[in-house]
Amino acid sequence: MITVLFGGSRPEGNTARLTKMAIAGYDYEWIDLTQYQLNPVRDYRHEDKSIDSYADDYKTLIDKVLASDTVIIASPVYWYSLSASMKAFFDHWSETLLDSNYKDFKDKMSKKDFRLIIVGGDCPKVKAKPCITQVKYSLEFLGASLGGYIIGTAERPGDIEKDVYALSRAKEWQQTLGKN
Repeated sequence: MITVLFGGSRPEGNTARLTKMAIAGYDYEWIDLTQYQLNPVRDYRHEDKSIDSYADDYKTLIDKVLASDTVIIASPVYWYSLSASMKAFFDHWSETLLDSNYKDFKDKMSKKDFRLIIVGGDCPKVKAKPCITQVKYSLEFLGASLGGYIIGTAERPGDIEKDVYALSRAKEWQQTLGKN
């Protein structure tokens, strides 16, 4: 099962279009993170506390991710980083690590095929590199790895249709998703 974690502010924008091209022909669940409530993270790493409940939508989201085989992280580049909604989701992983209901969290995450699609308008092939590094290190901390990424170049609505390289990479993914 493929789950798309979408962190864009435009549901039909360039990031969404490129992602949908890459998964064309597959069954998938599209999770628009902007439609969910993610509260500030509780940081209990240095306290003798555990976490066993959530007062937001995080548990629903992480359970869907954990039930997936492939997870596509799709975000525009905002200020050289992932979107705020995507970052908020990643930050909640700290809570999951302290939740006794998810003792096997790292193990389950390590078995996922994670992919990244990022789109930006101002030299994204260079300026999106911090996003790739951020995702790569976050996954490695959990014992997982980033199985691939696509960087799209698009400034205005519809510009992704002009990025021949990103479109060809999306077609490659159509051939390889689910084969890891």
